[in-house]
Order: sequence, then C-alpha cells, then structure tokens
Amino acid sequence: MTIVMLDRAVETKEPITEVLVRNWVSKFADMLKVDVSDNGPAMQLVEELLRDYRTHVGEWNSLGDDANHVPWLTERKESVVEWPFWDRYARYLRDHVGLPSSAVQNVNDVTDDILSRLEAPDRPGFWDRRGLVSGQVQSGKTANYTGLVAKALDSGYKLVVVLAGVHNSLRSQTQSRIDAGILGFDTRNQLRFDQGTENSRIGVGRLVGPFLPVSSFTSSRDNGDFKLNVAQNVGVVPGGSDPIILVVKKYKSILENLYKWATALRMETDPATGKPTVRDVPVLVIDDEADHASVDTSTNKQDPEAAETDPTTINRLIRQFLNTFQKSAYVGYTATPFANIFIDPDASHRHAGEDLFPRSFIINLPAPSTYVGPARVFGLMQDSTNAIDRVDPLPIVREIMDNQIWLPDTHKSDFGITSQIPPSLRRAIVAFIIAGAVRSLRGQASVHNSMLIHVTRFTRVQAQVRDQVSEVLQDMTARLKYGEGAQPELYSLAKNIYIEDHVPTTTKMSSRADVADLVGASLPWEIVWSEMSDFASQVRVHAVNGTSADALNYIDHPEGFNVIAIGGDKLSRGLTLEGLTVSYYLRASKMYDTLMQMGRWFGYRTGYLDVCRLYTTPQLSKWYTAITAAAAELQAEFDVMAMLGRTPEDFGLRVRQHPDGLLVTSPTKLRGSKSVAISYSATTTSTVTFSLKHVQRNWAQLESLLEGLPGDPHDRRIGLQIWQDVPPEVVLDFLEGYGPDDAAIQSNPNAISRYIGDRLSDDELTSWTVALADIQGDEQAPPFTIAGRKFCATRRKRIQAGDGRMTFRVITTPRHELVDLEKDSPKWHKLLEQTVAAWEHSARVNKSAKPPTIPSGLLERQARDPRRGVLLLYPIVPLGIDEGLWNDGQMDSTTPLVGYGVAFPGSDKAKPVVYQVNKVFLQLEFGVSDE
Repeated sequence: MTIVMLDRAVETKEPITEVLVRNWVSKFADMLKVDVSDNGPAMQLVEELLRDYRTHVGEWNSLGDDANHVPWLTERKESVVEWPFWDRYARYLRDHVGLPSSAVQNVNDVTDDILSRLEAPDRPGFWDRRGLVSGQVQSGKTANYTGLVAKALDSGYKLVVVLAGVHNSLRSQTQSRIDAGILGFDTRNQLRFDQGTENSRIGVGRLVGPFLPVSSFTSSRDNGDFKLNVAQNVGVVPGGSDPIILVVKKYKSILENLYKWATALRMETDPATGKPTVRDVPVLVIDDEADHASVDTSTNKQDPEAAETDPTTINRLIRQFLNTFQKSAYVGYTATPFANIFIDPDASHRHAGEDLFPRSFIINLPAPSTYVGPARVFGLMQDSTNAIDRVDPLPIVREIMDNQIWLPDTHKSDFGITSQIPPSLRRAIVAFIIAGAVRSLRGQASVHNSMLIHVTRFTRVQAQVRDQVSEVLQDMTARLKYGEGAQPELYSLAKNIYIEDHVPTTTKMSSRADVADLVGASLPWEIVWSEMSDFASQVRVHAVNGTSADALNYIDHPEGFNVIAIGGDKLSRGLTLEGLTVSYYLRASKMYDTLMQMGRWFGYRTGYLDVCRLYTTPQLSKWYTAITAAAAELQAEFDVMAMLGRTPEDFGLRVRQHPDGLLVTSPTKLRGSKSVAISYSATTTSTVTFSLKHVQRNWAQLESLLEGLPGDPHDRRIGLQIWQDVPPEVVLDFLEGYGPDDAAIQSNPNAISRYIGDRLSDDELTSWTVALADIQGDEQAPPFTIAGRKFCATRRKRIQAGDGRMTFRVITTPRHELVDLEKDSPKWHKLLEQTVAAWEHSARVNKSAKPPTIPSGLLERQARDPRRGVLLLYPIVPLGIDEGLWNDGQMDSTTPLVGYGVAFPGSDKAKPVVYQVNKVFLQLEFGVSDE
C-alpha cells in the first residue's frame, strides 16, 4: 500500500522526501504491529524506498534513418487498448521484481520507441529493419528487450528468436528470464502454454489474469537449446495462431537447424525474384551481446569449438535467416556497440543478404543514477567542451603486484601452479567474507553473494586455481569456527583489512553525494568478526567453464547463494554474477569490447557499494581509464549527431575514421590490414605518449617555431599566448621535425602533416591560429624562456613512465580549442544553444550535472571555417615524477617535454589518411603482436 501511495506521489510530481516516506511506512507499520524503531525493519524499508524513488533515469538518445519506413505505432495504440503481454510484464516488474513505477515507465517509453522504428507486422510486402540498442554493462538491457519481445507479440509478430551468446550457461540464464517475463511457465517442465500444471507456473504466470498463448521449443535446461526433432514434434507451426519464442546459442549447427525448421514449413519461391522466401511470418530477431560472434573474424584456431562459434559463419547464418523471411526485424543489444558500428554498411552477399550494420536506428539507453559503471569506477577527466564533468574514481580498486610467480601473465594451457596463492588473493578472499558478513548485518541476509576470480582462460589452470582457493577457504572456515589459538593470523589479517581498508572506504564514500545512497553504515569490528564464520561456512567454490559440471544456479537458491566463481570466457560475456562484491582480475587485454564485457563488477550495488572491491594490475587499471575516456568522447559525439538529426551511417563513418576509433575497435582488424584510415575532419588530437630520447629535439622544434612567428602574440587570454593568421608552412615545419613516440598513431605528426597537405590542395587549412600555453598565476608552474619569450610551463600528472617513454592521461585544456571563438558573439550563443540541447537529450551517465556554459568543441569545429586550423603548444613538466624516471639516462631534467594539440575544422572534402600500424603500437595499445 505504501508503494501505491508513493507511485501516486510520483504521478502528481510530489517530492519524495524522507518525511513523506516515513509517514506512510509508519502508518502501515502501526496497522501491522511492526517495529518502527530506527534500527527496525520498517526503517530499513524507508531507506530502501528512498533509494528506489530517488533513482533518476534520464532520457535516451537515438539516430535513425526512416527511408522505406511506414510509421504505424501511434495509430495502433489509439485503436488497440489492450497489450496483454506487456501489461502482464509491467505488473511483474513493478510488483515482483520491485522496480519503481518511474523505472517501469522508462522501459515502457523506450520499448515503444524501439517498436515504432520496426515495421507493423501486418504491413504487406517485403521489408526488413536493422537496429542496435546500446546500454551499459550489467545495466538492465535484458529487461528492456524482454519488454520489446512482449510488445512485439502483442502487435502481431509471430516468431521471436533471441540469440543468447555462445555458452550454454548464458543461453540458459536468458531462457530463465524469458520464462519468467514472457512465457509464464518453467520450460524445464513444459514447452507449450497449454501443457504442465499449476506448479510449473513462474513469474508472470503466477499473476492474476488469463494465461496467454505462447510456445517455446527451447528450455532453460543447460542442454535445452533448439533441437530440430523437438521442434518438429511439438506440432506448432510458425505463423500460426500462437506466437513462438526461441532462445538459442550462436552455434553453427543450432542456427542451421533453426533455418531448416523455419524454411521447411513455410518457404516458397518468390515469383518476382526467384528467391526462396518465408511469407507472412513476421520475425523479430533479438541479438543479445550483438558485438560477440556476430561480427568479427575468429582468430582462435586452437579452440575445438571454433567451427561452431566462428563469427564469420555465425554472421552469415544470421543474415541468411533474416534474408529468407519476407518480413524481418533485427535488433542487436550490446554494451560495446563499436564493433557493430565498424561493420561496412554497403557489405552484401547474394545468398546471405546485407550485413548487420544497424542502418535503421541506434538507440543509446540511459542508465539509472544508481548504476555504477566504468566512469565511476575508474574516473574521468573534466571536458567542458563535451559537457563531461570530472568524475573521481571510486576508492574500491586495489592493485595486484604479486601474481607473477604464482601465475605469470604469459602462461600457457599446460601451466602447472607450483606456489601458494599470492597474499593479494588471500586478502581478496577475506574481503569477500567480510563483505558477506557486513551485508547480512545490514539486513541483506537472504541474498546472493558472489566473488569473481578471473585470472586465466585455460580450463586446466582454472581447475588448479579452484583447488587452491577451496583449500584456503576450508582453512579459513575452520579457523573462524574453531579459533586459531596463540597465533590468530586470520583474525589479525581480517581486522587489518576491515579497520584499515573497509572503514575508511565507507567513510569516504558516505561523504560523496553521487554514491552516498549506495553505501551502508559502518559496523563495530567485533560484530563483523562474529558474523564471518556463519557466512564463510555457506560459501562454495565453482569453476565455471565449458568442461566443468559446476553451474551458477542462483534460481535454485531462493534463500541466497554464496559462491566464489573461477572462470574465463564464460564469465566475460553476459553471464550475471548476482550480488558480486569482490573481483580478482588478471586477464590482460586492451580490446575495448573485451575489457568492458569482462567488467562484471559494473552494475547495481545498492546498500553495499562500499564493501565492493576490484583487485587488478596497474596496467589493466590504466587501460580501463584510457578506453573509458575514449568511449565518453565518442558518446558525446553521438549526442551531438543525434541533436543534428544524423543517421546511423553518418555516425558509423565518423567512428570508423575517428582517431579514438582505434581504441574501441578490435586488434584483429588491425592484424589483418596492417593499416588504419584516420580522418581528422572536425576532430581534435593531442600527444599523450612521449619518447624521452626526443626531448631536446622537440624543444628545439618549439624554439624554431616560435622564432618563425610574426612578432609578439596578438592576444593573451585563457592561459594562452596567441598568434593569428599563421601560414600553414610554419605548422608543417614544426610537425615534420617533431620526434614522436613509436606508439603514437592518433597524434602522429606524419599522418597529421599528410592530412594538412591534402586539405591545402582544396584551399582548406590555409590559415592557422597558434597558441602557446602560459600558465600565469600558478605559483608552482616553473618559468622558462625560449626564443626570447617568457612563459610558465604546464604541469601534468603522468600515469606511466619507463622504457624510455612517458605517458599522460591528457595534456590539453579542452576550452583552449575555442580560442578562435569570441565569447558572447552571436556564433557563441548559437553554438551554446545547440550544446545545451544535446546535453538535455543525452543518455550518457557521465554527462555534467549542470547545463554546459561553453559551446561544444565538436559543434565549434563543425561550424568553423574549413580554412582555419588551431595548433596548441604545451611545454610540460611532469607532476610528482621520480627523479630517476625523469632523467631515465636520456634527457636533461631541466628541459620540459613538448606536447601539442590540433583542432581541425569540419570538411566535406576530407579524405582519410591511411597510416601503417607498427608492432610497437599493437603491443602497447592492445597487448598483441602484429604477426
């Protein structure tokens, strides 16, 4: 009843205050004679309700192409009152899953938008639509596509196929969710709605109301994938009166059998084209984890299942299936959309049809304010020109420095572990037991608790890790239960972790406005210690891989399942680890999609975020930080292009040729081509990696450039000395003599010079603004004199040093690229209005809390005269650098590094620059060889 009253308050836009919630809870607690003290269950309910109803879900954003599309949904909704599958699922989300009404309404609105971009299932003739829905890792995409499935069935789609990864465990998990949200019965017991008993009803099937006719030939059993003989014996024909929903793996044999079944029953030859066609069976294909196994070329030739999961084959079979139906719709769901965007939109095949590029629409789903994603975990630098606020990383990452003897990074499949687990893993296990005990004491008792150990992809090595962890856990459990005598090693370790780590972390996070609602109260150490024994005794250790009989079967443990999961590829794609608190992660990769998908620690951690921990290496932490920043910039460009009404193909071209596109694509593409194409049109690029052997050379280049500039600066503002109307030859001389680091591609001076030369041939980039960063007013900024000019160098914190190079997260100041834009001019105000409009409709979780106050850099570059470029120069003194690393035996410690940033105007004539990929870049950027 309290929830009903709060829902009404939301509908009337009454503020959800603590006083309001307390009053309603107290009224009904009094009626039920429930304890209303501050520590009682009623007040715990108050805290939960406040968190739920204060959760904010922003607007989603989209790019679309309505060519050959016929709008239909608005008219259909006006004439059709009942949407039974959706209405039932919405009640289930609200009443049983516990989503607040605002969140359910958001799912309703977004799925309406997606459905409206498909075709009406009764539209005559041939049609197909291809779309992509992008959402954060572990942010609720399954609930979204389940809602879309419900509405597709209500509107008349006869066949729905959900492609659910390449592992049985993920397919089974997805089927269980479809059982609960759509079918209403447990497919382990029945496959048709008119079979089985009341005991088989689950999820929506237990709600009051008529049972809705829908069938499935797949079940949630581990071996319940599509089987041709089962489908033929069930006796339900696609396109009949009852809809069919199938949840299948992306396996060659499965997809071939699915094609045989669907086409054998309804296929005929189209007289106009001579093409085999399944008529009048509108099909919707939902591709979960659409970037995986549906796009790229496989490189794992040693895998015995490689033929079954080869992406080239899977891609062809999905396209062939869609191409055979007269009426088809394809919607991919992914947290890492860039692989799909890299698909060639013009690729086609005579039998398989066109490729899976999302030409019809791309929708960027918002994440609720309670979602913890990469930006919160690893942080973001402020970028005011892209409306990105600075995000301080959460204090939950712990560095691993002791794994190499136990498990080297480069071990092979037959590696034998000969040493004990490292102290960092022992600490992580203790931290997991502490987390479980704390959650229980905070009232989260009958819940799932998981720990992830992701250190190797080899199953034989995983088995050894499982045995070691099991032995350590047994020892800890015995010590907790029976005591340790005169040498309380575990007690001392656990107390140290709790007092020196957990308590300060909880205090820090409680003071942060962005996560305070996700944090629980600190508890006395002795109470936590007394609870640890009971929790540890319930923990099980499972290896989760293709050869293990272990399974993370949370559904069979309604009272809560406490597990340490050890795995590799199975745990890196889609599989949800319920109640994940501690992750121990060594797997090295710099592929954007691999890293993001392996991040099982992203998601919702309400009430226990402060006890979550990620143990990983400094290198992996650095890589996550870099790709988080690259993805944030590309998402900001998505917002701007959505505001300008561009199409998916426009955005696809932009990403494929964007300098940061290199960080979000697959190295398999780079391995195959040995070159990349970069267009600098309407982009910025800057040096972040410096070769220490070129310090003196680059300082001399800066001096030469400054000596060649005409007279004194034309202006001094925003921390810059500014020269206008500089000829391009001065800029080219500087770039062509600059000594880059071997790993630099995005900012490679040779590629930039060639791009400028190409633009000069079309009378573009003929006039430059050159600006030297001069940080006046900073007492700690060291003064320098060069070419007779005095200035204060820029201080930047390096993130890595050694091996003759130094790396920074960023060197430029974003607003500096607006140096040519006069503040408060008509152009300034127009661009600022567009920037605010893009910000208002943005679905980014990392967008600034307040409206932008300066124009978007991208909009300014697109509006700038194509003849005008900007070169920003940054003499840099590293912050907090160790003297030995600073000298590195190769440079004078008194000479600053010289970095640059270039802001290019948009160009309709620009051609991409083809740049050869070298071995150093592949190793440093992706951790792979180019062989």
